[in-house]
Amino acid sequence: MKVSILQENLTKGLNIVSRFITSKTQLPILNNILIKTDQGRLKLAATNLETGINFWLGAKVEKEGEICLPAKVLTEYISSLPAQKVNFELVDNSLKVDCEGYQASFLTSPTSEFPLIPSLEKKPEILLGIKELPLVINQVTFAATQDEGRPVLTGVLLRIKKGSLFLVATDGYRLSVKEIKQLRGLEKLAKFKEELLIPARALNEVSKILTEGEKELSELGLTITSKNNQIIFSTPNVEIISRLIEGKFPEFEKIIPNKGKTQLTMETENLLQAVRTASIFAREAANIIKFVVKNNKLEISSNSPQLGENKITLEVKTEGNGGEIAFNARYLIDFLNSIKSDLINFQMNDALSPGVFSPADDKSFLHIIMPIRIQE
Repeated sequence: MKVSILQENLTKGLNIVSRFITSKTQLPILNNILIKTDQGRLKLAATNLETGINFWLGAKVEKEGEICLPAKVLTEYISSLPAQKVNFELVDNSLKVDCEGYQASFLTSPTSEFPLIPSLEKKPEILLGIKELPLVINQVTFAATQDEGRPVLTGVLLRIKKGSLFLVATDGYRLSVKEIKQLRGLEKLAKFKEELLIPARALNEVSKILTEGEKELSELGLTITSKNNQIIFSTPNVEIISRLIEGKFPEFEKIIPNKGKTQLTMETENLLQAVRTASIFAREAANIIKFVVKNNKLEISSNSPQLGENKITLEVKTEGNGGEIAFNARYLIDFLNSIKSDLINFQMNDALSPGVFSPADDKSFLHIIMPIRIQE
């Protein structure tokens, strides 16, 4: 192998690919990145066996070859080099690295031990428009659980219904539901499968890739491999491969309440600031903060036996009888950070019924948070 590539491009690629490596693995080879020449480009690949990535970079390839190198050390070293041309040359089992007076050599591992990561052999089966996708993904994935003991809830449900794509995630305490209408490529996807359960981590990486990608990127390729029960998301320079989760997703429609007896409209930024402030006292008390609604005011409070108590009053627009309810402050902050709307709607029935939140200007998205029973 003999390759030349710009340091800034290589650093960007290594940083992205390294996100697919987990420190918890018992297989040492999974701490490595596979580097391979591929039709005049340099291919970087990594996997944690649940998700994987193929990432291509423009490079000058003088001699073909492939190697495996430790991801952490290589990424750290390349990031420290000057923003100049980096030269790779494989000599026996050692990779020589040269860049503007900086020289190093890395011992390589056999590529035969590296897991096979699927790659597209032809154009993707489905092309989805990506205009809304990064924001949509971020509005849903945070509600999935990270508890591997409940694998179904670590995923995001993609359901096609009545010409719309619904993305749904829940951890049992909160639920996000987002509807995308008129998504380009949806009809073709429906012919393959009307429901998919995709790991939230994989979708988060897709969102990051789309956000970090070229501005002119307008389509996301999607290929479902029934043989390996996998899905491949692709752009011209990146493929993200993920297993599909098997199992029955909860019947989430049953927990979406009807219109609440009390309804509020308030400024998102004001609510976020108030919840963050209340959470300082709530940290020592299981993150519990209380809402009290009355007379066009929302009173947000929290208290801690060790610290004391605090109370914040916001002017809001209300309909209904008012009441009180308590939530986990972290859940509220996660939700409020996921939306871009200036105003937010909140509906409640009583202290033990779910609270329903939604952006005032977006009826296609709702977020439900289960209340916490508190003792006065």
